Amino acid sequence: MNDKNSFLIKAQENLPILNYRNIIPNVKEFTAVSGDSVFLDLGEHAVGHFSFAFDNVNEFVDAPVRLLIKFGEDLREINDDFSQYTGGLSKTWLQEEVINLDFPQKIIMPRRYACRYIKITVEKTNKPIRLYDFSFCASTSADMSVLKTYVTTDYLLKKIDLVATNTLKECMQLVFEDGPKRDRRLWIGDLRLEALANYYTFNNLEIVKRCLYLFAAGNMNELGFLPSYVYETPYYHSGEAHIADYALLYVVSVCDYYEHTGDVTVVNDLLQLCKSQLESFRAILDENLIVTRQPGWFAFIDWCPGLECLTALQGVYLYTLERFSELLKAIGDDEYEKYVLHLSQVRCAAKNHLFDERAHLFINKLDNCQLSVHSQVWMILGGVISGEEAKEVLASCLNNKNAKQPVTPYMRHYVTEAMFKLNMQSEAVEYIKKFWGGMIKLGVDTFWEAYIPDDLDFSPYEDRMINSLCHAWSCTPSYFIRKFGLQYPK
Repeated sequence: MNDKNSFLIKAQENLPILNYRNIIPNVKEFTAVSGDSVFLDLGEHAVGHFSFAFDNVNEFVDAPVRLLIKFGEDLREINDDFSQYTGGLSKTWLQEEVINLDFPQKIIMPRRYACRYIKITVEKTNKPIRLYDFSFCASTSADMSVLKTYVTTDYLLKKIDLVATNTLKECMQLVFEDGPKRDRRLWIGDLRLEALANYYTFNNLEIVKRCLYLFAAGNMNELGFLPSYVYETPYYHSGEAHIADYALLYVVSVCDYYEHTGDVTVVNDLLQLCKSQLESFRAILDENLIVTRQPGWFAFIDWCPGLECLTALQGVYLYTLERFSELLKAIGDDEYEKYVLHLSQVRCAAKNHLFDERAHLFINKLDNCQLSVHSQVWMILGGVISGEEAKEVLASCLNNKNAKQPVTPYMRHYVTEAMFKLNMQSEAVEYIKKFWGGMIKLGVDTFWEAYIPDDLDFSPYEDRMINSLCHAWSCTPSYFIRKFGLQYPK
């Protein structure tokens, strides 16, 4: 019986095992008075729980000791003044704690943190104190013993792969989290990209199945779309956002899973749900088979400010239809031909109504005549144009300073995917090295949620301090590098 409870049961049956290890920072102990601070460096980005011990020095501390403990994913964050935060997301995501200690003891901090650096400031003590036995217990459901080193003579590609796999590892907890510092939940857009990278690195199939079933148990909105995110701790809760492109990419995630595993059992469990997502989307097409705008925030595509999403969303639908048609053919589903016919009709409609023949680009009134890389990429991935025509369109837009450009590694993934679809491997390698390699040059341990090379202060939330510096959707260079055996183009 494929009801919500049965999906939750199957999700629980695929609960991954967390692997733990203790990381000892660079400082062993610290003697302090009021106003003193100590910086701890874990030597790597880690997700987990921090502990330390507190004791007297010469005299008994007869009043509570107050400590301010701050966690940062990089040096810039650890030195930020959190009191100056003005962003749109809750300030409580900033990793800073004030604790009062009444007597010498071992302290195991109850919250989980994502960090490389820890700063402890003694705000008040009436006697000198000793802090020592610092330890960070890191967790991940990724099994590092199965990860094979990628062999290449290209140092930058090797480094990009290393940081990408580390980013994925940090986000693999009991689900594929979007970011272990902030949000810390399961989003469809991140799930799809994490699963792709996982197949070529840790190959943890249980966590993929768990995530697919958790979404299957979610509450649909009035349009019939799956929730775009869910919580699984401390109990299951279905998210309130229902983003159309994410609902479609859930279907693609099921197709990816089958392509990688051939597991018909999971597909059969989720097949009707996948069909319902496509039928729900079909219901918001107009008489010309073009998607219509819906009330509220109905598409994501990218965090690019001012982005018009309709053409790109049409491309996501086509991309999903093609992948789902391939799945139906593989499993011998009777509705295969129906979906193939619809795919062909929607492709023709997209070319007729969304493509400007004079500009030779996807520019149209439905998107307020905006030119964006996003529209071109998703029309290519949706198969509306191909071959040399598609290469010219993509190159023209990428090199146009007036075009809206991607700002997240999430959208950069789909730009790269479009390049591989067009057999532009050399260009794809250069694109990966320029974008993700740009973060490498900044000395990152993990890849970021949002990155604009010329604007390191950019934030979708009006304040850089809240940005996630270890974000799931940035991990896919490992997928491309390992799937295609990338080397530096000769």
